[in-house]
Amino acid sequence: MRRPNPDEGKQLVEEFEASGLTQKQFATRHEVSLSAFQYTLYKKPRSALGRRPESTERPRGRFLPVEVVASPVRRTREGLMLEVALPRGVLLRFPEGTQAEYLAHLVAVLG
Repeated sequence: MRRPNPDEGKQLVEEFEASGLTQKQFATRHEVSLSAFQYTLYKKPRSALGRRPESTERPRGRFLPVEVVASPVRRTREGLMLEVALPRGVLLRFPEGTQAEYLAHLVAVLG
């Protein structure tokens, strides 16, 4: 497998976007390294990628007011629990070790 040069990379990205193939299928068909093709694909400026359809677009990150409150540790049969209280009085409980990115996304959506 080979690495595409920068000019070829731009053309490959345009062809890929119109192809309907997976990245792996496209790279194999054009005999380029998958990792080199992915690098070319992802280094493309975000503004040039266009907008994703509304249904698949993730909410933009934003700052939410957070109040940290000392409280007793909650233990359940599952172990320690993290509690997140939303402004409308909704209390969410998550097991210890829940990924922060997941929590941030969920809070942003439910905010």
